[in-house]
Amino acid sequence: MKKVVSSIYAVGLIIISISRAEGNRGYSYADCTYVKPDYASIYYGGRCFCYTSPAIKWKDYWSTFQVQVSSHEDVVIVYPMEPRNCHDSENLLKLGTCLMEHYWLSSVQKESTVDLPLVEEEVFFMARSPRASTEYTLYVSKQRFNRMRFFLFVSGLVLFFFAGVICRSLLFFYISGVSLGVVSILVFLLLALKNVVPTRGLFLLLFAAGSGLSYLGIQKLINERDEMMTLYWRELLGYLLVSGFVSLAVCYRLGPVTSRRTLNAATWTLQAVGVVLACHGVTYAPVSWILLAVLLGLKILPLLFTLFLAIWRQTCWLLSMSLGLFQRRRSPNCRLLTEEEYREQAERHTRASLEELRRHCSNPGFPAWDTVLRLRAPQRFAEFLRSGAHITPSELQSHEQHNIFGAEYGEKSLLDSTHTTATSEDFSDDEINTNTHQSPNLSPFCSLPDVPTLPIPPTYTASICPYPPTPYTPVPERLLTDDDEPF
Repeated sequence: MKKVVSSIYAVGLIIISISRAEGNRGYSYADCTYVKPDYASIYYGGRCFCYTSPAIKWKDYWSTFQVQVSSHEDVVIVYPMEPRNCHDSENLLKLGTCLMEHYWLSSVQKESTVDLPLVEEEVFFMARSPRASTEYTLYVSKQRFNRMRFFLFVSGLVLFFFAGVICRSLLFFYISGVSLGVVSILVFLLLALKNVVPTRGLFLLLFAAGSGLSYLGIQKLINERDEMMTLYWRELLGYLLVSGFVSLAVCYRLGPVTSRRTLNAATWTLQAVGVVLACHGVTYAPVSWILLAVLLGLKILPLLFTLFLAIWRQTCWLLSMSLGLFQRRRSPNCRLLTEEEYREQAERHTRASLEELRRHCSNPGFPAWDTVLRLRAPQRFAEFLRSGAHITPSELQSHEQHNIFGAEYGEKSLLDSTHTTATSEDFSDDEINTNTHQSPNLSPFCSLPDVPTLPIPPTYTASICPYPPTPYTPVPERLLTDDDEPF
């Protein structure tokens, strides 16, 4: 629940920041020179230029224009034209963009030939020269469809929507492992030896240190790539071969990832990379921010649906509890079965169970011989399988007589109890006690009805043996001698 709320809050904050940032992105420099597309012009000294696009079409979302400068001296194109002032940022989005541009120095392009994205209808850039009298020729081409930007856009969408399938493939496991080992061998070895690190705090500390060192190395390589490729290409090639071989060996030794938590983390990471690539592939800034908001919305849509279902269930439960307090609970009307219905239901279920038993015993896979050996009457079992008869006529007659006797006994007991209850209601306790101890009244008046007496149980008479009794003759005792004394 907390993740859902935080995600909704983050998306809303991003959208609000985008709407505010887009109105403050424009530059209004009065001294900038407007240039014409597909036209070469000669200028002197450093100055700012402005390229104006007549209208932004849907194809221009992936379009760029190229700026070329030629001179006998060191003249470069600078874009963005000037660094942002991070202290004067009006919202969170501009502050984050300013910090990224400040710490990632490669975002500022300083080349003689630069492809600039069509971020707005007016794009500002700057030509910087060592002296004010330096002459140079500036050529600006018309905006054209950039295939590389479109490829990044499509690749980002593919990574975003198929991240779960890609992360579970064996090819991606080896490619990502070798790539991570080449880019940052320290982080790769730390992840491979994670179980060796004793505590989680130490692991996070080593991971931060390894990531920082890798960042500094990549930044150094990007800024001085020409010198590295010229002077240290042998060392660079050796590092690539050794790190790639070590990474491949470690990946082969550990095997593919099977942990659900690790796969989910890799899926989220790959989706984040896909979002960055897709947004970077779109050159028009408003469309890029809208795409970012849509992708984030699609990602948290299942969480929103889960939150909606949870709220709906809680609301329904509260409503049902509230209505239950005001409604009177009615007990269901249950009717007991009559004796006739009970017998019909018992006979119906008995016939169904016997038929099911008969089908089971007639199955070819039924162990007939083992069953016959355990039965007391195999002939009756065979007759049951052949005709379905499970009782004999004598058993049926005995059962019917028992039922008739039981019914008559039940009716008689019911009548006796009813008669006893009706008679006892006419007397009080004192009158019953008086009538019990006094003798019958011989008055001419009508006497009280007699209480039915209980039947006297039959007396037990011991059976007499038919044979005459045998007289008992005692056995004479033997006198003790001195040898029989125990002491």
